[in-house]
Amino acid sequence: MIFRTVSPLFVLFYLSSAQATKLATHNYTVNLNKNLTGLSVKACFAGDPPEKLVSYNDTQKDFLQHAFIITEAQKKISLRTNSRSIPLPVMQQQSCVLYDITFNDTTTHPWFKKQQANADQVLLDIHNWLWFPNNFNIDLHALDISFNLPEGLEVSAPWKIIDQRSVKNTKQITYRFEQRPPGWAGSMAIGRFKKEIILKGSSQIELAILNAKPPFKAESLMPWIHKNLDALLMTYGEFPVPRLQLVIVPVGKGAEPVPWGEAMHGGGDSVHLYIDQTRPIKEFMDDWVLIHELSHILHPRFHNATWLGEGMASYYQNVLRARSGLLTRQTAWQKLHEGFQRGIAGTPANKTLHEVSFSMKKTRAFMRVYWSGAAISLLADIKLRQHSNNRQSLDSAMKTFKNCCLGFNRKWTSHEFMQKMDSLTSTDIFSTLNKQYLHSTEFPDLTEAYNELGLSVKNNKVQLNSHARHAFIRDAIMQNTHEQALFE
Repeated sequence: MIFRTVSPLFVLFYLSSAQATKLATHNYTVNLNKNLTGLSVKACFAGDPPEKLVSYNDTQKDFLQHAFIITEAQKKISLRTNSRSIPLPVMQQQSCVLYDITFNDTTTHPWFKKQQANADQVLLDIHNWLWFPNNFNIDLHALDISFNLPEGLEVSAPWKIIDQRSVKNTKQITYRFEQRPPGWAGSMAIGRFKKEIILKGSSQIELAILNAKPPFKAESLMPWIHKNLDALLMTYGEFPVPRLQLVIVPVGKGAEPVPWGEAMHGGGDSVHLYIDQTRPIKEFMDDWVLIHELSHILHPRFHNATWLGEGMASYYQNVLRARSGLLTRQTAWQKLHEGFQRGIAGTPANKTLHEVSFSMKKTRAFMRVYWSGAAISLLADIKLRQHSNNRQSLDSAMKTFKNCCLGFNRKWTSHEFMQKMDSLTSTDIFSTLNKQYLHSTEFPDLTEAYNELGLSVKNNKVQLNSHARHAFIRDAIMQNTHEQALFE
């Protein structure tokens, strides 16, 4: 187990930040059962107590066992509850609510439950136990959530750490939930597992690698993890968010090294990967899932625009691997081309990109959605570079967006995002592409782009022509221009 303490300056920064925004901060204290069968929460409220506590759990399972009011005189009064709310009577300001949660196998993600649920660790949806005041407002309120951990236990959560301390045989870690919609999905791990804080520039990555059967050496994954984290820095030379939760969940033998991954933003930014820990490290180095999921923290959450987020991630999963040396430039262009071909083959007749994106999970039209978005990302990148003689790019536009607007406190429509990107780049490139392809039934036409970049295809193999008009743009897309910033 590895855990590096948070510096006093780091804690002071976050405390000062909260004070500057003057958020009313509710305090939750969480005590875990030693055998990890449940937990108890003491919720105390800033200002007037809420009318009720509400759950955003959408599993239709009720994990709540009991709820009480603790009065100023330390009396316990039982409360009536249901699966969605805990109605509260009128309480004095100093009163608190105590509620108990019991875990069972439905609290775990199905990939985790499949092989890995055991008494030493549990993977939880945050909404299976975290109940919010009904009047919680992200502009006015925050939650400080303190976990009292018995000796040997760790917790990994998507929120930022503001304090940690040890008292006798108990460690207390306090996280802050702020400036995120309370209903957004998030996940956390509790148990006996490897945990490490990794620094990338000024950003913190809280890495948790859960235990496995069959067992494996968690250290063997570190080169793969670091290489992909460093690859993300090669977008524009700095990490997109100040803090990231990264959870690696071994699930045993499967058909590939990383059968599933997901990025979430509930309370903070996180990436969870489900891996086959029995595979050699070379297969992980060749895999695309980790950098794909990391690329999702480059862009905001989108409303009914899956093609946009998944498209950017699919584009960058190849570009960033080339920049970091995980792929050759030739291979990266080949993989992009093969993805575009899958997108063309998966484009249904008489269905617009907007329609297919909206119904993707039902119709399984993943290739059309992902690779249409990747093609549009490529076209935006090319047009920005052409327009500015390579002084602007999709990278520079995303960095400018990050500096002004990447707060993950709301969802963006594709129209809003494209208009903002136009404003930030002083062009109409993004809005034009959105208008051209969002309601088109055709896969984006890349013929002209291929010709200008010097990409030709023979027997489905991409060939690079160094004499093409914009071959320098083709090479610049895959070139690592931020290596110096990475190691400063």
